Amino acid sequence: MTKKSIRLLGAAFWLSCLVLGGGWLVASSRDGAKPLISSVWTPTDSVILSDPTLSLSVGDAAFAKDSGADTWHQVGHVLRVNPEAKTVTLSLYEPFDLERETQFWDPDQSISATLHRSSGKVDDVIATLLPKPKREQLAQKISAAMRAHGKEISEAMLPLVFETVRQSLPVIESELSASLKRHDAEVEAIAARFREDIIQEQMVPLVRTEVLPVLRLHGREPAESIGREIWGKASLWRFGWRALYDSAPLPERELVREEWSRFVEQEVVPIVEDHLDEIAEAVEAILRDLAANEVLRERLGDVALQIVNDDEARDLLRTIVMEAIVDNERLRQVWVNVWTSPEAREKLRTAGERLEPVIREIGDEVMGTRREGIEPGFARVLRNQILGKDKVWITLKNEPNLGADPSQPIALRVATDFTPYPIVHLASPE
Repeated sequence: MTKKSIRLLGAAFWLSCLVLGGGWLVASSRDGAKPLISSVWTPTDSVILSDPTLSLSVGDAAFAKDSGADTWHQVGHVLRVNPEAKTVTLSLYEPFDLERETQFWDPDQSISATLHRSSGKVDDVIATLLPKPKREQLAQKISAAMRAHGKEISEAMLPLVFETVRQSLPVIESELSASLKRHDAEVEAIAARFREDIIQEQMVPLVRTEVLPVLRLHGREPAESIGREIWGKASLWRFGWRALYDSAPLPERELVREEWSRFVEQEVVPIVEDHLDEIAEAVEAILRDLAANEVLRERLGDVALQIVNDDEARDLLRTIVMEAIVDNERLRQVWVNVWTSPEAREKLRTAGERLEPVIREIGDEVMGTRREGIEPGFARVLRNQILGKDKVWITLKNEPNLGADPSQPIALRVATDFTPYPIVHLASPE
């Protein structure tokens, strides 16, 4: 058989297949059955959802949960978006398995739709990578590693931390002082405003009405007792003639100050020491009453909030902190010198050897292994953060029909708690 005959025979075979298939499809459609191609490739139903958030786009997926299992399957996608009416058309795929929970057209049930969004923030990433069971598992591994090697790691790291703090404090203090000098005019302006608005108008009346009565109540008795004893020890004659001597035109004129120093050291200090117990009791009673004073606590809280919420003071504080710590090149150099020294490298190497096994285990738990593949949570994060996928989706479920108007769009709820994307897109291991 020649090549030309083979080609003609093949063409005739495929032409006959097309004719037979087309005839079967036409006959099926005349009998009222749904065409095969339509039943396989096109959605069977669609619903209208109200989307006041305007967050959905064409192609966003809709999911439903399998009955009796904690697994999800995609049941549709957003086909059209009407931003003027704030609605979307959701295409539903061909009829679902009757054993699945999602029976959308049950006359006694109605569809409940919930909108989920992934912001991509750190909180959402952590919740995706480390759900609660995995967090508990990793915490147990870290606790076990610290119990086994915590002492060695502490002995290696604490000297570096202490040395960093010791060398950092003078640098921070120096730069803080320089920053305050650079912003002296702004500090003085804010302080003057606070003196007028807070100290004079709020704090002074508060001290007069709430603090002074407590001080008088508990401090008056020990103060009067100590004062009487000190007055009894004071000698007007000794102070008097020394004052006259100092006022005379004589070479030495420091007798009053010397007598005062002697009087304080030899007379006042012993008297105060004898009454330390009374002073301590008075201070304790004063602090207790002030702490229990509801008016004082409420007013001080208001003052603190007023200072914290002051935009000018907050901006100035942020600027000073940035200059003294964050943008401090000398401080950064101190940290580099401490943590890159030969001693620090040796200590870090020792700590790393102790922690390397558990760190590798944590990495495998979070990201996956070559043998078992990528972890689902890590795959979700990669798709969301790197590819920009899976940011918005819908979940559907059945709920009792509570008199909702079927002619109106289904109200789309917005989820208040973050949940990871329902399914994971992974390449088949085969």
